[in-house]
Amino acid sequence: MSDPTIALQMALYQRLTVALKPVPVYDAVPEGTPYPYVTLDYEVSSNKTPVFGRKRENRLFYLSIWSSYQGQAEVKRINAQIAEALDEVSLPLSTGNAVSVRVLRTQTNREPDGKTFMGAITLRIITQH
Repeated sequence: MSDPTIALQMALYQRLTVALKPVPVYDAVPEGTPYPYVTLDYEVSSNKTPVFGRKRENRLFYLSIWSSYQGQAEVKRINAQIAEALDEVSLPLSTGNAVSVRVLRTQTNREPDGKTFMGAITLRIITQH
């Protein structure tokens, strides 16, 4: 079975697009896009394959939430929606399996411009293929 990286990103995108309506989700943000929106930022993968058995990988997937709402309320609301949509849920993939999906961390911070807020979510996903 082939690597599930692309299938995982597609499944995350689909799940978030449904859960966050009307907040858009992007891999690449079009120039001039208004806030708020969520970006699929990056992924780090490490091999967790046992000596015998199917290939298993531990993946950290990072999401960012961008908002120009005054204060952190909008970012915190979107963080909570993402956590509800992804923490400890079954995530079907077209290639391979997502054995476990867990929200490890959420955070919010004010950007240096003093007006924009950013949220960040770290997912730990174990895939098997």
